[in-house]
Amino acid sequence: MKESLVDVRHLTVHLSMAQADVTLVEDVSFSVAPGEVLCVVGESGCGKTVTARSIIGLNRHNPNFRLDGEILFDGRDLMQLGDAEMRKVRGASIAMIFQDPMSSLNPLHRIGRQIGEALRLHTDLSRGAIRQRTLDLLKQVGIPNPQVRIDDYPHQFSGGMRQRAMIALALACSPKLLIADEPTTALDVTTQKQILTLLARLKDEYGMALILITHDLGIVAEIADRVMVMYAGQCVEIGEVRSVFRSPQHPYTAGLLASMPAANRARSTRLPSIRGTPPVLALGRATGCAFLPRCDFAFERCRSAPSLEGKVADVGHLDRCWLPTGVEAARRGAAPGIAP
Repeated sequence: MKESLVDVRHLTVHLSMAQADVTLVEDVSFSVAPGEVLCVVGESGCGKTVTARSIIGLNRHNPNFRLDGEILFDGRDLMQLGDAEMRKVRGASIAMIFQDPMSSLNPLHRIGRQIGEALRLHTDLSRGAIRQRTLDLLKQVGIPNPQVRIDDYPHQFSGGMRQRAMIALALACSPKLLIADEPTTALDVTTQKQILTLLARLKDEYGMALILITHDLGIVAEIADRVMVMYAGQCVEIGEVRSVFRSPQHPYTAGLLASMPAANRARSTRLPSIRGTPPVLALGRATGCAFLPRCDFAFERCRSAPSLEGKVADVGHLDRCWLPTGVEAARRGAAPGIAP
């Protein structure tokens, strides 16, 4: 097993609001090895982006946020670094692609200047070398006619080209870790495929680790080595993609997988859905399992909070659920004490 590049241990993120303190992320632990793709999935508001922004240190200047736990990167705890040291890491060793490239790119500056800014901050390259590196990056991510497009403004790029420019910006300093926060949002299906193929190719070329945040399980099946499922700010299941997809141990994971369209599903068959709605974290956390009000397999023990542990033979396949033998056994009525 490869040594971890990123090792997040018991990350908890608190947000102080006028009415109360809210726990946005609770006791999340995971690791990512060099060259590995970890996909983080879950409903909107489950803590995916907050977790990612915590890794790259974008929450540290907001006095309303408080972080506990450890974020180890290359053996150093990023939460213990000062601002100057963290700036050296951010953009150089760790880079992030955000959801909306139009709001992430400065509309007042040319594309080439924005990519070159990262190189000016983190390298000693000359002006000519920076421009050449920028041209090489634009060509690498598939921007046509980069000699001309390097001097364009973001509004002159299509949505897919803006996302490619954001990828070029993220790769400018050859990072060891790339975090992509739903990079295919609002793109058409063809462009989504192109962006995912590009990320997979560049991941191999650079030998970097990739944390991909998405809500699309089809993307997970296509690109990920491992998957982490989040619900209400917690990791409820994590493991290799094949293991989690074939044998989901948490009812929430099973519900997500069951709601995926399938080619062999009859047209008249209605897609199953998970009943109820996610909890509003601002109103406080209920005791016990966070998924309890929506779970079809809940029983008395679910009123106490489960921990993240393994029940299957696959090493590293962990889940946060009291079901003793998994979802399939519960469906067959083989799990003792399950409510009808």
